[in-house]
Amino acid sequence: MDAQEKEPTTTYRHARKFLSASILVMGACGIVYEYTLGVLGNNLMGSSHEQIFVIIGIMMFAMGVGSAMQQRILGALVDKFVFIETLLGLIGGTATLIVYTSFAYMVSYQVVLFSFAFVIGTLIGLEIPIAIRINEKFQKNLRGNLSSILSMDYVGALFGALVFAYVLLTKLSIGKIGVLVGIANCLLSIVVLCYFWSAVKRKTLLSLFAIASLTILGACYIFGDRWLSVLEQRCYKDPIVHRQTTTYQHLVLTKSTKNDRLTLFINGHRQFSSDDEKIYHELLVHPPMALASSRERVLILGGGDGLALRDVLRYDDVREVTLVDIDPAITELCSTHPEIVALNEDAFRDSRVITMGASGVTPGELEPIERPSKLVEQGLNDDHYTTAEVRLVHIDADLFLRDVREKFDVAILDFPDPRIVELAKLYSVDFYRQLQKRLEPDAIVSIQSTSPYNAKRAFLCIGDTLREAGFQCLPYHQNVPTFDEWGWHLAWTTPTDPATMLERIRGVKELRAKTDYITTELMAAAFVFGKGWLEFDGEIEPNTKMRPTLVRYYREAFQ
Repeated sequence: MDAQEKEPTTTYRHARKFLSASILVMGACGIVYEYTLGVLGNNLMGSSHEQIFVIIGIMMFAMGVGSAMQQRILGALVDKFVFIETLLGLIGGTATLIVYTSFAYMVSYQVVLFSFAFVIGTLIGLEIPIAIRINEKFQKNLRGNLSSILSMDYVGALFGALVFAYVLLTKLSIGKIGVLVGIANCLLSIVVLCYFWSAVKRKTLLSLFAIASLTILGACYIFGDRWLSVLEQRCYKDPIVHRQTTTYQHLVLTKSTKNDRLTLFINGHRQFSSDDEKIYHELLVHPPMALASSRERVLILGGGDGLALRDVLRYDDVREVTLVDIDPAITELCSTHPEIVALNEDAFRDSRVITMGASGVTPGELEPIERPSKLVEQGLNDDHYTTAEVRLVHIDADLFLRDVREKFDVAILDFPDPRIVELAKLYSVDFYRQLQKRLEPDAIVSIQSTSPYNAKRAFLCIGDTLREAGFQCLPYHQNVPTFDEWGWHLAWTTPTDPATMLERIRGVKELRAKTDYITTELMAAAFVFGKGWLEFDGEIEPNTKMRPTLVRYYREAFQ
């Protein structure tokens, strides 16, 4: 009698543990589906926080819809659970490939993206309540039932988030991540099917569905990246020669077959074109370098392509350059790809990489560079690269400024346009005030500031933000054919008023470095704007981290 009573208890305990483990896997898969679609939306639309927020919001709403729908599911709960898991794996696994296909061939691909988010969320909303109802047979106590199922779902979500951020996203393409998670879901459905085999009514049908789904997903895993490459090429005019998804962004490098034009895109937005990048970078670099009373220590924030660094190193009195870029993949690409190396003139050759953690920089970590230049040792006597040393720091620029204790004579801010909140913080009052603390009293700063013609309000906002942070500043501009009319700001913290600084600019008679485009006359002319260009009738608020108005101004112009 004792043995007969003990056996059901042991069986029930095993069943409860099995369901808990299954829910953990489900929770991990569900969160990875959300993040995968969010990252895909960022890569396609260039607005990471919006896409992730909207997609997660849609999926949470859909989970509520699924939870409401499950009350209509009666009988054969294990069959329904296995079917839902398999269907979730098939749909979730193929979602990224189908969404990207719609992006390449359709205008309204957002509808497809958000539809997949809704369907996947609905299926996740169905699976958890059904698992709870199945577990009722093995755990009669409602409190224990809810605790064992829901707690493992939340633990699984944390596990999935960590694996996605630190393993999957760094090792696999977005397409393969989705497919791999879909395969995990289908394998889970097969394991559940086998475990509850005696309770399943449609064994053959469910087995065939699971095997067919796995076959489709296996083919997608093998051929998916090849298909994505074909699709991605449709989105670019020139042939793609390199594509890479890093922890922070999606990189695409194209090369024209007609004129060897090299173009780098980040998250679908053009970063530079070899046709005219010298116009942009020489206007960014040479005005502050020409006006600085000292050029010994130069700070470059952003500029992981090495093109601004190339022009800085042409000054023979530069002794130390610190380049801060959050993504080591971009500096790796631009220091090893032969054609980019030719473009930046191997600016990264003599560099020491310091990788900083997310906690920031401690004062002792940026000790002075004392070793002699490799370039001098190797006898490379160009018109540039003398004894300057380059230090690469891979960390968020905001964290860098917050903790570093060094001070710089010149700062060059070469960030992407402030199209999203993550980038707009690098154009904020808070950021500029931190920058001010890291500058020598007579330091000069240049800031890329988007288009004064196409995005006037955003351009003027950057100037107002600099003034709010305590800088004096002067706007300047030049036509860069790839980007149209483009603008920068020159900033400083001394009492020198803009009119006096303008006279200093006009008084520059020669540039103390080799240039390919800019002249002293052109530099002076860049600070002259047409009538009404710097006037705006409406209100312009300075940009802050807590109120990123610059994002709104930028999108009003370009979207």
